[in-house]
Amino acid sequence: MVYLILLFIVGLPMMIIEIGLGRMSSSTTLVGFGKISKQPIWNGLGWLGVLTAQIIMCYYVMILAWVAVYFIDNLTGNISGLGTEDLERHFILIAANSKKIVIFIFGIMTIAFLIIRQGLQSGLERYSKYMIFTFILLLLGLAIWASTLQGAGLGYKWYLLPDFSKINLEVILSALGQLFFSIGVGMAIAFTFGSYTNNRENLITSTGWIVFMDTFIAVLAGLLIFPAIFSFGLSPESGPNLIFITMTSIFSRLYYGEFLGVMFFLLLFLAGFTSLLSNLQVLTNSFQDKYKLSFFNALFFVSAFIAFGSIPVVYSFSDSPLIVFGMTVFDLLDFVTNKIMLPLSGLFIAIFGAYVIGFKKLKAHLELGAENINIGNYWKYIIQWVIPISILIIFINGIN
Repeated sequence: MVYLILLFIVGLPMMIIEIGLGRMSSSTTLVGFGKISKQPIWNGLGWLGVLTAQIIMCYYVMILAWVAVYFIDNLTGNISGLGTEDLERHFILIAANSKKIVIFIFGIMTIAFLIIRQGLQSGLERYSKYMIFTFILLLLGLAIWASTLQGAGLGYKWYLLPDFSKINLEVILSALGQLFFSIGVGMAIAFTFGSYTNNRENLITSTGWIVFMDTFIAVLAGLLIFPAIFSFGLSPESGPNLIFITMTSIFSRLYYGEFLGVMFFLLLFLAGFTSLLSNLQVLTNSFQDKYKLSFFNALFFVSAFIAFGSIPVVYSFSDSPLIVFGMTVFDLLDFVTNKIMLPLSGLFIAIFGAYVIGFKKLKAHLELGAENINIGNYWKYIIQWVIPISILIIFINGIN
């Protein structure tokens, strides 16, 4: 519930604003803010977004490596017939096998580097709509099956009914960080994608569809995962490993479960890999635009940063993890990006759009190509006051 409220009050307007600012600048984020404001100091906002995206990719690619391992394990039948407790131990062993995960990460990054270097990512992205459609159908079928499980009602209750006693500013801040991460606000991605569009593009409708599809898939996944969690006796708060244990538990109970497991983790990997390619492309273009680097050098720098930056993150799950400020590197980076950098980036983008560019100019630009859509003047107060103050209050109280 908190996530959905923030989505409509903060997330959707923020994404429309950031994409609109990108189109207004026709530049990447490291130079675009300074270009449209005519004040180079605002390019620091672009740096915040780029650095946030770079750091997030360091642990994102680790999770992508886990997905790749699970795809292979399902393909080879390595986890066939394992019970829930065995699957929990299996995940721990995979995550703790740091050398194997690092090898997978470097393999993934090498393939991503070569695809972008050869200009082949457009081909993969062309087929991604079919891949996403197939993924949604698979999730839908599994969600229907999950509704038949004993204990599914408890899962729906836990997932869909809000527990107001647990809602506090820390929960709200976590939801805000997850929201920005999920739809791509404050990470230089939306700004740069906006710079690729022309003034005939209906940014408001396009952004609405992006946010809707992202939220629809997330809700659908929840309707699958949480009934299964309660049916299999798992904890709904067991962390990032939850999807691996829950989904493999589901496939172990289904006819043709091994085939469905292969398809699920393959599609999940391809969806994540396509997102990785998009981030690499945006970050590469940003450094290329800022420093006039060759495409190869900019791509190599971004790819190397992510690949080598992922190593201490991977070892967070080893038997002797590096502890910094009482947290593993993974927990530290997750805290810094989701609870500090993303909200700060969103706050400054809101201030930039509302006060540096101004509501009148921003409104006129967003309505370009928007057909009969008219942004009401009440949005002035939402952009100038509601969004910045909401983010600021959540941010200040959430990190205390």
